[in-house]
This record gives sequence, C-alpha cells and structure tokens, in this order.
Amino acid sequence: MNEDRVIGAGRDMAGKVEWKVGDALNDQDIQADGVVNRVAGVFQHGYGIARDATDDAAEVAPVLLERAADRGRDLGRRVDTVVRENLGDNGALYLLAGAIGLVGLGLFAVGQARQGRSGATRSQTSRPAARTRRAPAKRTGKSRPVAA
Repeated sequence: MNEDRVIGAGRDMAGKVEWKVGDALNDQDIQADGVVNRVAGVFQHGYGIARDATDDAAEVAPVLLERAADRGRDLGRRVDTVVRENLGDNGALYLLAGAIGLVGLGLFAVGQARQGRSGATRSQTSRPAARTRRAPAKRTGKSRPVAA
C-alpha cells in the first residue's frame, strides 16, 4: 500500500465530513468543498491502487517471462526428439518439404477455383461491351436523355 492510497482515502473521508457539516449548517460553499475533496480523494486512492498494481506486475513479469522461455525451450526439445525418432536426422527437411508441398497444393486449388467450371481464366472470358456515355439531359418540361 502506498501513500496515495492512504492520503486519498483520508481526503475522501474528510470530504464526507465536510459535506455533512455543510449540510447541517445549510452552507452550500462548505458542501461544495466537501464534494470536491471527496472526488479528489477517490481519484487519488484509485491512482494509488493503479500504482500498486503496476509495481506488483513489474516484480512478477521477469519471473513469468523466464517460465515462458523455459517452457518454449522444453517444447522445442520435445518436438526435436519426436521428429528425430520418427523421421530420422533429416526430419526437419522432410517437414519443410511437406510444408512447401501443401503451399503448392493450396495455390493450385485457388487457381482451379478462379478458373471456374469452364476451365477458362477470367482474362480468357468474354467481357461485356463497354457502355456508351450519354450527355446529361436538358432540363425542360420533359425529361428525355439526349443522345451524344
């Protein structure tokens, strides 16, 4: 617990008392000061809580990062062992070749899907005739397009 939490809680409590005194004396200036102190105290207390949380996270973060790194190293060793046991010393190359083959297969499938059922690519299909531009219609009693 840091001093912002303590001072903020104290200021909130003092603001409550000040507000009650202003209410009892029917003095709006004292009431307003009490509300201001309460709000400031609540914010200062919240700031103190946030500071404590960041301090705690800063203490714990290196430990968590080290644990994650250890787990990653351990997982890498296990994967390497399994690959070597099942595929031999060149297992990583086999996995890389398989990945390249899957990418090639995916690209082939995408190309086939783009060709559609006819087997023609989009550039080989007929395109619709270009539309002719028309001049804007004159604003007269009747609205008819004027051919250019």
